[in-house]
Amino acid sequence: MTKLSIYIGGLMSLMGLISWTAAGFESPTSLIPLFIGAPIALFGWLTEKQPERRKIYMHIAVGLAIVGFLASASRIPSLDEFGSNKSVSIWAMCILCFILVGAFVQSFLKARTAKEG
Repeated sequence: MTKLSIYIGGLMSLMGLISWTAAGFESPTSLIPLFIGAPIALFGWLTEKQPERRKIYMHIAVGLAIVGFLASASRIPSLDEFGSNKSVSIWAMCILCFILVGAFVQSFLKARTAKEG
């Protein structure tokens, strides 16, 4: 999960920077994927460096991914607008956060059943 968090967080951060550049450095809201992705990547990296704090770091990362998913899912533009910088960024953030949340849920369930069994 740590590697996935680092990769998806990094990808979201890069997407935010590209979106901000494409918006002509004028729209600070295009940096939202960076503001969500960078901490997710950071907590993934911290988990690798401090494995004894794995639970807290991964729970913070999944919390950020849930916030990112809900924020982007509530702003999804129609498919008619697909292709604009804004819509591509929103759709990509929604999909990436959804994938990350799903992976976290599976990991948490797997850990829970391993503990009980």
